[in-house]
Amino acid sequence: MTGRVTIAQVAEAAGVSAMTVSNVMNGKPGASEETRRRVMEVAGRLGYRPNVSARNLKAGRTGLVGLIALDLTSQYGLEILRGVADELASAEQELLVNASYHDAVREKDRIEFLGRGLVDGVLMIAPVLEDETVKLLRRQNLPCVVIDPRRMDVPLPRLTVDNYHGMRAGTQHLIDLGHTRIAYLRGEEDLESTSIRFQGFEDAMRLAGLEVDENLVASCDFSYACGFRTATRLITDHGPTAIVAGADLMALGSIDAARALGLNVPTDFSVVGFDDLPQAAQSFPGLTTVRQPLHDMGQKAARALLSLIEGQQLLMEHMEVGTDLVLRNSTAPPPPGGDAPAPREAVPARRGPGRA
Repeated sequence: MTGRVTIAQVAEAAGVSAMTVSNVMNGKPGASEETRRRVMEVAGRLGYRPNVSARNLKAGRTGLVGLIALDLTSQYGLEILRGVADELASAEQELLVNASYHDAVREKDRIEFLGRGLVDGVLMIAPVLEDETVKLLRRQNLPCVVIDPRRMDVPLPRLTVDNYHGMRAGTQHLIDLGHTRIAYLRGEEDLESTSIRFQGFEDAMRLAGLEVDENLVASCDFSYACGFRTATRLITDHGPTAIVAGADLMALGSIDAARALGLNVPTDFSVVGFDDLPQAAQSFPGLTTVRQPLHDMGQKAARALLSLIEGQQLLMEHMEVGTDLVLRNSTAPPPPGGDAPAPREAVPARRGPGRA
């Protein structure tokens, strides 16, 4: 058959009405399973493709979804973006990607731009989300879902992970191996998840009867370089046998810091991360970490946004997904006696990956 196949041609070949074909293609009720099967078989055989542009125009929509990421270099954000893109592709929606680079003014400008009828809704990954930006979203009546918000009480539909129990599990793993001198690298302090993860660490230590040594706790940004630098100082000055890091890139920096100081990972020193970025499985040794289902988070957030665009009400404004502890080769029981071997002078850090 030459030219674009029409819905009328599919209907004639399937022996049904054009309305029935339309309903089947749009997932609407009213047709039997046998009719649906026949229509889909005929449509596939003839090469029929729905006219998405016409369908969106009729519904008063653009068929575009906007996404504002914290940046376009972070593997964390890219894994979420991949999940979003996969979900939208299955729904025949297109994605328009922007980045705020942690700039509140740029973020607000992007929302204002996208809200001029350019997109049907917007997803935001770890946005700054100042009050004026929230007010702008409401004035524009622009459907929005926030992934990993900086504060948990943001008055918008939002998706987070179980930061508390994830970090408790990661810490408990080290305790079960016999570690008692465990250092902790906090994340960026303007993120509420940083405090929640630290609470999980503290509670795991407390419930095991272990004291949290403030000398072994340090703040760090979500970067390899900060992880390397801070872990070097903690190991040199205070001699922990393990580190729990609030993000994988900090953990990977900690592994290299320990090795630069002459320690073997995991025989002399253990490291646990949080994220399960692709680099965690590719590092040597492989990083034991708390897995955030980043791809699934992107898919779930996209599904929620599509429901809002369709005018449906979400069952929950705050959606939370679980975490899993992924055991690899960066953790082992502490050295005999519970003390790490004396470190030697550190060698310079290798060039590490970018921000988480």
